[in-house]
Amino acid sequence: MATTDASILRARTVTRALLLATFVIGALNAAVYFAGVLQANANAVGILFVLFIGLAALQVLLGLGTVIAGVVYGLRMRREGESMATAMGMAFLGVAGAAGGVVGGVGGVGLVALAAGMGGAWGRPLRIRGRVRHPELRAGSDWTEGDRPSVEGLDAPTCAALEALWLHDAQKEHASVPAFARVAWTLIAVGAPAELVTRTFTAAQEEIAHTRLCFALAAGYGGRSHSVESMPELLVQGLDVRGDAFVHLALESLNDGCLLEDYNADVAAACRDACEEPVTGAVLACIAREERDHAELSWSILDFCLARGGQPVRDALLDAAGKLGSIPRPTAVSGEKLALVARADAAALRAHGRLPDTEWARIYTERLGRTHVRLAELLGHRDARRASVADAAA
Repeated sequence: MATTDASILRARTVTRALLLATFVIGALNAAVYFAGVLQANANAVGILFVLFIGLAALQVLLGLGTVIAGVVYGLRMRREGESMATAMGMAFLGVAGAAGGVVGGVGGVGLVALAAGMGGAWGRPLRIRGRVRHPELRAGSDWTEGDRPSVEGLDAPTCAALEALWLHDAQKEHASVPAFARVAWTLIAVGAPAELVTRTFTAAQEEIAHTRLCFALAAGYGGRSHSVESMPELLVQGLDVRGDAFVHLALESLNDGCLLEDYNADVAAACRDACEEPVTGAVLACIAREERDHAELSWSILDFCLARGGQPVRDALLDAAGKLGSIPRPTAVSGEKLALVARADAAALRAHGRLPDTEWARIYTERLGRTHVRLAELLGHRDARRASVADAAA
């Protein structure tokens, strides 16, 4: 009987230890997950993802171990004529812990998707139901037009990294075309002046040119041409405008234009200044100049929305001003390209216009501050103008 009692005691101790470990690992994994969601650095997200998946796998194993230990514990209790309820309860919690690990692993796919989508690029983001989208790639040359850069002195890993980075930019630039088309359509829907509509269509045409230039650079670095797959979701999503159209247009212009496109222009200008390759440098100069124009267009649209949309637009912008800092910062490299870029020559990347993420972060901090100041000035000028009109009427 003493041996049996000791056996039961050991089974209970093992079951409890495994159950405790399962839930401790689960809590730690949740912390890692949310750290990844809140992280603005793609390199850090990639590291957190690897850690997350490892912890999720460990949680599943511990949970299954709890189930097995709990069943053994219950059978030994039954053999001694005791209730199995406690042991089976522990086994059930082990099942829950293992299931949590599986769910966590699935969530990790979302985390790596976040890392994959964080890679910065030029152009205005295309959002469909709140998600940033871009076309997939295929073989082809129908979107390739422009001079090729020199690859003299570059090793194969660096060429592969530069090809991948410019292909990513080409995808994002391509997505900017329907993004601006949607802005133009919305402007027409709310009765905007012709000058704003014209500038918006000009921006869309410039994004077409950017796309071709990016594909040409990618072809020069990679020795092969790419094109884009179709995006059938654009046929069914429409304008995707919810609620007050002026508020929608103002908030999208603030986030995706006034902040992100001005930031894109800042980064492109810094990359141009560092670039020693003339063809790539010329493309970066063009992108920097025209992305700045697109940002100015967004500020003009913002001013129009304030004039025509009234207090609801002002209230929405005041609320959005406090949330600008929470917008995920586009990073130098997307998550799935981290390993590829890590194998490249960092000095050569810089000489070909690719700056590290630390410099992107500094530029973003500066742009965020300038956007806050300019938005406050715009709202203040609007109030001053309104007061002046009221005084004149009195």
